[in-house]
Amino acid sequence: MFNQVKLRLEDITSVGVIVLEQLILGITWFLPEPLIAFFTGLAKFLFSLQVTRNPLYNRYLYSGNLQDDKLLKRAEELRKADDFQELCAIYGYKSESHLVQTRDGYLLTVHRINPEQNGFRPNGEIVYFQHGLLMNSEIWVLMANSEENLPFRLCELGYDVYLGNNRGNKYSSRHTSLSVNEDEFWNFSIDEFALYDIPDSLDYVLKLNNMSKLTYIGFSQGCSQVLAAISINNDLNSKIGKLILISPATTPKKLSNWLINSIVHFQPALIYLLFGRKILMKSVLFWRNITYPPFFTKLIDISNDILFDWKSLNIDPIQKFISYFHLYSTTSVKSVVHWFQIIKSKKFQMYQESDLFSAFEYPIHSHIKLSKILLIYGMSDSLVDIKLMIEQLPQFSECKMSVLTAADVNMKPLLTDEDEKLEDTVKASDGTSLNIVGVENYEHLDLIWGENISYYVTGNVTAFLAE
Repeated sequence: MFNQVKLRLEDITSVGVIVLEQLILGITWFLPEPLIAFFTGLAKFLFSLQVTRNPLYNRYLYSGNLQDDKLLKRAEELRKADDFQELCAIYGYKSESHLVQTRDGYLLTVHRINPEQNGFRPNGEIVYFQHGLLMNSEIWVLMANSEENLPFRLCELGYDVYLGNNRGNKYSSRHTSLSVNEDEFWNFSIDEFALYDIPDSLDYVLKLNNMSKLTYIGFSQGCSQVLAAISINNDLNSKIGKLILISPATTPKKLSNWLINSIVHFQPALIYLLFGRKILMKSVLFWRNITYPPFFTKLIDISNDILFDWKSLNIDPIQKFISYFHLYSTTSVKSVVHWFQIIKSKKFQMYQESDLFSAFEYPIHSHIKLSKILLIYGMSDSLVDIKLMIEQLPQFSECKMSVLTAADVNMKPLLTDEDEKLEDTVKASDGTSLNIVGVENYEHLDLIWGENISYYVTGNVTAFLAE
């Protein structure tokens, strides 16, 4: 009885928080610009009272003119960049935009960084990148140091680089017959990413290059999407030569905050009542545009701490200014409801339309037939259950697991014959291999924007591709 009362109290509190945010948004929307400017000035003053160990961050807080500082000027250019092509241009790279029409009528943008157009000799191989939930292709090209952006590094090595975008984000908000103002446009979840977006995008890229195989690199949900896609599209096994999974999260553990966990257990009807059936958290775009940058990054840090217990200590404060302003992109409410169902069921399953019928679980273990997979995860990532992840993947003839620490940064990549092998992993002699790299004290976002990712991620990816 006590637990039931507690659950009802948590549910009421959760609903109250959601309604309060909408109320504050509504009030702020009607505030006059001079008043908003006053609050921005107040935020600047309060943050200027801080003294940190990061001299560049301190210069940002105290500087009257960022144009006088070369590093801060670059950070501001990257933060304010409107789109993928502008980001690439800041680094001196040329990019292309391609339009992919899915079989169900969505028009997706796929970005390309062609080595030949950028002055590098092509090596005849393709690498395809896929972003995570509430993201777009920009997440891959945001590191302040150009050399730390994995797509640029692979382009320099001759790889033809493509970067996909899910339906519903800022680059894929069109349809052949539906308007973004219609509920039906936003009636999609992970199932549609797996059934259409991934296979249709990969087919487009392979056909354009007249190639039969490519390497797929996914981050977070981008990993989940491809695993789901392969498990229900058998021909993808022959089209993906190598698979690289960064911070994969097929079946996340429960979220760290009791308030958020109560929302996870809401019935879908209540979530749709609170958030609607279209875009999830559109208000983030509003707050991003009116909030003083250091304050906005602090809000994101607080949110990530509450939601996932991420401390973000491995991401430089100036890097956060850049990355956090490109972090959010639109998606459907249904996509998040789908994730809530997965968390509750502890199964990587398709969207469950009704409690009367059990959901179909993606047959990853039995239907994926890839020969080489590299998995890189942060060992402090609350969303990655590595033991469950290994159980979900198919059996491999060789499975190597490495652990990277801060002390290893100046060493060579750890994908060597001396790696510690997982117990009882040799199942067959078919030449298949699974390489697992765990990064100690690193979290989810650290593996795309954290310090030393040239070693933790880029070094191991390039070594894996060269095998």
